[in-house]
Amino acid sequence: MTNDTQDLVEQVRAGTSQRVRATARLMSLVENYPERIPEFLVGAADWPQARMVIGLTGLLGCGKSVLADRLIRAFRTRHPNNSIGVIAVDPSSPFTGGAFLGDRLRMMRHASDPNVFIRSAATRGHIGGLLLGIKAFIRVLGLAGCRTVLVETVGVGQNETEIVDVADLVVVAIAPGHGDAVQLLKCGLMEVGDIFVVNKGDCEGAAQLYAQLLAVLRLNANGPGRRGADSCLVSALHGRGVEELVDLLEKRAAGSEEAWRSRRRQTMVDDVKEAVLEEARQRLSRSLGTGPLATKDFTRILRGEITVPGFVDELLQQLTGTGEVKDHHGGT
Repeated sequence: MTNDTQDLVEQVRAGTSQRVRATARLMSLVENYPERIPEFLVGAADWPQARMVIGLTGLLGCGKSVLADRLIRAFRTRHPNNSIGVIAVDPSSPFTGGAFLGDRLRMMRHASDPNVFIRSAATRGHIGGLLLGIKAFIRVLGLAGCRTVLVETVGVGQNETEIVDVADLVVVAIAPGHGDAVQLLKCGLMEVGDIFVVNKGDCEGAAQLYAQLLAVLRLNANGPGRRGADSCLVSALHGRGVEELVDLLEKRAAGSEEAWRSRRRQTMVDDVKEAVLEEARQRLSRSLGTGPLATKDFTRILRGEITVPGFVDELLQQLTGTGEVKDHHGGT
């Protein structure tokens, strides 16, 4: 582990006056330089971990951010001495690469609470809707003393169900106006959800939607869902049903904490693998953008002169032969 990374880790772990700043800097490091995640993970097996990592996902416009805000308040009220970490993931612009990071604005009421750490992050085009370093973020927040970590995603679709790989419990939110509950089966939500929430319970159609959801859950009780899903009717805007939702989360957590911690320790090798593959992808992308490989004739594939695997073999041979795979940050 390099000195700068180790210093930040020690500052976060020691709970010094610089803990908040060091936590933010450490999260920025793993976000901007995913190839450094392995050095950050040195010794991580012995770090303190969050008691519970909650993934909050659902269809766009279902009120996830308001629900997240209410959950933060409920956990802080219920456990006033415990810290909570929040990761609000926003989609990146396909044109500029930037992100609005608007979820943080909705949670500003907690900005002055020293026991709430809110981090906004952009997907940066990552297919699964979660940036590569999300698991590293969770580890940092655990190191910083957060007992609960809430990860709010950008919303789910066919390819945006990675939350199941980073969260201990997945809360799926839906709301009236997004079609009936049967549509959940079409976007993979039944497979990832532990608790299904019908939000905006004060709106017209909420009771009917909740009834449809219950019917779907009964039909799929022995199906592909995770460990038998629970359900809850909530009006996050008015704070109704939130305590019941927290009760469900706490009930799920009881007796499962050690198994969750063990799973997070076991996934560290996968984190390193992802970091290696991401670094390889970035180097290949840089090589194709500049230098001799930029003029490579990709139309040969369209002309049927070579297959994609064969073309990749050529690229790798040329990269290793010309030294293009050297680290463009100055290493090898």
